[in-house]
Amino acid sequence: MEFNKAVSNPMLMGAIELMKAEDTPEHRNMFVGELAKANFLSPAIIDPAPTEGEDGKPVIAPGSKVQFPMLTGAEGMRFFMAFTDMTEYEKWQEKNPEPRLPYFALKIEDYANIVLRRDAKGNICPALGIAINPYGANIIVPREMLAGMMSAKAAAVRQAGKNTKK
Repeated sequence: MEFNKAVSNPMLMGAIELMKAEDTPEHRNMFVGELAKANFLSPAIIDPAPTEGEDGKPVIAPGSKVQFPMLTGAEGMRFFMAFTDMTEYEKWQEKNPEPRLPYFALKIEDYANIVLRRDAKGNICPALGIAINPYGANIIVPREMLAGMMSAKAAAVRQAGKNTKK
């Protein structure tokens, strides 16, 4: 997770276009593969707000609280936002009544950790997943898919560990 890092995902965008044009298992696999490699912009509410550092870049004070806002869709369904690039982020920012929000570059693992975590009382996060480019392609990655991706990644790591011990 990096603060105010620019991202670009041309291969993921290509996979999304292919999947939308022709939804085949090959195109879905390509999408999932690119999804696993991608970085996304995620708006953040930071308290206290970042200050300007000596180099003119925003600086987050130690101990600051960071919240990632969610979109509320049909029937109250909530999703974290994941933007593939600054152009897609700006589409949301133009519609957002809040002042301009800073952002973090998050990987799919970061989103999975947020969506799949439980609070101190054992309650799961209210988000049902993430919405990639909600004002563009609007691809929903549900909680179950995030969990499956993390399980597959953990299994691959375990298998790689077994292979190196032989």
